[in-house]
Amino acid sequence: MSAAPAPEVHLNGAAGLTSGGMGFRVGSYTRLDEQHPPSFIKGYLAVLEDVVSPLRVPIYATAIAAGIVAVVAATQALGGEAPTNAVPVTLRLLAAVANDAAVWAQRLAKGVEDNGGIVAAVKAHPQLTAVVLVVLAILRRLMSARGRRARVFLVDFEVTDMHARPGDDKAVYAASKLVGQCSNKRFVQSILASQVFDEGAINFQVKVSERSGLGDDTFLPRCLFLSDEAANEYDRNPSESPEFRPSQSIDKAREEFLHLVVPTCRKLFARYAAQKFPARFVSTTHSGDASGGAPKALDGVPDVPLIGAIVTNCSLFTPTPSLSAMLLNALQLPNGAHVRTYSLGGMGCSAGLIALDLADQLLQAATQRGEVLRVLVVSTENITQNLFYGNERCMLLPNALFRCGAACILLSNEPPTTAAGAAYGAARALLRIAAACTGTAAAGAAHLVSGGSRVTARALLGARSLFLPSRGPSDSALALYELRYAVVRTNLAADDKAYRCVWQGEDGDGNLGIRLEKNLMAAAGKAMSRNITELGPLVLPWSEQIRYLISLVLLWNEKRRRRSQLKKKAAVGEDSATAHAPTKEEKKVAVPDFTTAFRHFCIHCGGRGVLDEVEKQLKLSEGTMAASRLTLKSFGNTSSSSVWYSLACHESGVAASGPSGDGRGIRRGDVIWQLGFGSGFKANSAVWVARRDVRRLHSAWSEVAQQ
Repeated sequence: MSAAPAPEVHLNGAAGLTSGGMGFRVGSYTRLDEQHPPSFIKGYLAVLEDVVSPLRVPIYATAIAAGIVAVVAATQALGGEAPTNAVPVTLRLLAAVANDAAVWAQRLAKGVEDNGGIVAAVKAHPQLTAVVLVVLAILRRLMSARGRRARVFLVDFEVTDMHARPGDDKAVYAASKLVGQCSNKRFVQSILASQVFDEGAINFQVKVSERSGLGDDTFLPRCLFLSDEAANEYDRNPSESPEFRPSQSIDKAREEFLHLVVPTCRKLFARYAAQKFPARFVSTTHSGDASGGAPKALDGVPDVPLIGAIVTNCSLFTPTPSLSAMLLNALQLPNGAHVRTYSLGGMGCSAGLIALDLADQLLQAATQRGEVLRVLVVSTENITQNLFYGNERCMLLPNALFRCGAACILLSNEPPTTAAGAAYGAARALLRIAAACTGTAAAGAAHLVSGGSRVTARALLGARSLFLPSRGPSDSALALYELRYAVVRTNLAADDKAYRCVWQGEDGDGNLGIRLEKNLMAAAGKAMSRNITELGPLVLPWSEQIRYLISLVLLWNEKRRRRSQLKKKAAVGEDSATAHAPTKEEKKVAVPDFTTAFRHFCIHCGGRGVLDEVEKQLKLSEGTMAASRLTLKSFGNTSSSSVWYSLACHESGVAASGPSGDGRGIRRGDVIWQLGFGSGFKANSAVWVARRDVRRLHSAWSEVAQQ
């Protein structure tokens, strides 16, 4: 290697990026340390700037240079037995390499200008050619890693079981006292006994109940329908039975949320802890419950995981304090003071997937910071305060469709526990601690590379989120599913008609309710079309995309030929209105076969009409839609949690599951599509990949399985 001095190079594109007390800034270098000036930085950055400037990555060059400085300084700070001249020797070596690389870069640039000196420059400096190629490979790796999504794992989930069984714990038993099964007949008796509806409104609700697709086993708050004794009294003498007054207070609404969600969360946490420490837990089984109850600790091991964030969504019930704060207070998490809480409201039935998108972004950001984060997502809807007592028909539809339900989902970004990962985590933790404890500029650069802000060593040592080995298997090893892509979201709020098709407001008498307009299905179809247009290229195999493209071309050609024929007929004197009327052939739209991309479909159970329209538009089979239809029949429209009840149905195998309709449960590698619709108007999609075979009977589906 030649020892030529580094050429004078003026750097652009990263000016102003400082690095602590060493006193240098990229773009305006100031020398403060006369004994060991960091002159190699200029040459090193010059090479990267000259060679890789077409790639526009000066910031990556700065990061690599800062990383070299940080590693050297951390080695000196942490390695007490290292030779005293280790750092100067390393600096001189890097300076020599950078200087020679700068000379090579100049010769390479001159060779490009002379149209013939590139090969000579490479032959004259083969070692430096290798060095530059390695740097380019590192930069390419950095750029690809920057655009690559961090892995998000669905560790486990649980849907609320509202069936009362002998042996239930107190919390589940209390929930069964607040929420109960309401058959269609009991629902009709309750609206008759309330004496607030006119005859037209009663007949309309009866007709909708019969055609909605809901069975007799759906659940409502007991304060909204007649008890068994009151129903029997009403049957014996309807004219003399007392008027039924439902209780819709905010306290009842809070009780509904807590008694549905808290037992479900505790059951989820207990199952997670039992998988984390299997030798310390024993399984308990309810009488007549094939699924088994929540595992219980044998020796007092805490059965609550460290949750870093809670995201709740409920469209129509947004009290103060928020639902996430209410849940945090009820769960009494051990690290509750450090839990970040988020509450989403007013986003309709697709809010569950929007909450999932928010959790995904939190996990992506945590991974970039080098943190392990667990996020609890809770999806539910409150029925207590949102049953409509008026006579406007478009506002009576939700009465016959919406029912109680909730789902709790545990997400994590904890990577697999390997020897290399543990070593990397320990080294990263030490580097961050050194950055906080040392006041040198090199430590500041190390802190910049580690991705954290300036914090004290005490905060770093006390943090639970560093990449350090944890007891038991990692969350990725326990995970059932992995999120393949970011949640695909479509929003039609800019369209006035779509924006107002689901609208909360008051009728002429001041009764508050949800108005469902006639153009709801049209808005849902438009939103779904745009959503799958964005989703299709991500999930469909190339063979299906090519087939779909060919079908589009053929269909366009057929429509063009048809229009040409109609114009000729109109030209010879036929009625123009008849000649240009759209035909069934012209209305035909090419649809890709999504069964080639997905094995299981979890469609939002908004009603029988919604499922029929999705099945028709996507040309799906009855077996593909069986789980969603059974969910609608057994639980009704549970709003944002319905896609999770459908997934639990697939896992339980109680319905024909998948395109083949074999009811086999979920196997490793199967791809699951969750599609939700909501007010606004919105359509959202989430795609999961199964990491293992999943065939378990959820307690919420055990009654259906027995039937």
